[in-house]
Amino acid sequence: MLKDLLKVKGVKQKWLAQRLGVSEVTVSNWVQDKAAPSRKHLEKISEVLNIPLKELIG
Repeated sequence: MLKDLLKVKGVKQKWLAQRLGVSEVTVSNWVQDKAAPSRKHLEKISEVLNIPLKELIG
């Protein structure tokens, strides 16, 4: 789901990682569903990508 959002928004994983203060590997793991972002990171992703939190969670 995160992969699709990044594509739609035209955002690179590196850019998102920098905005969130996490490593590119962390974002890559989220994109590949190897790990899930914490609630805190979901809130930041929502803010940075300007999308409702509900869209990330649901």
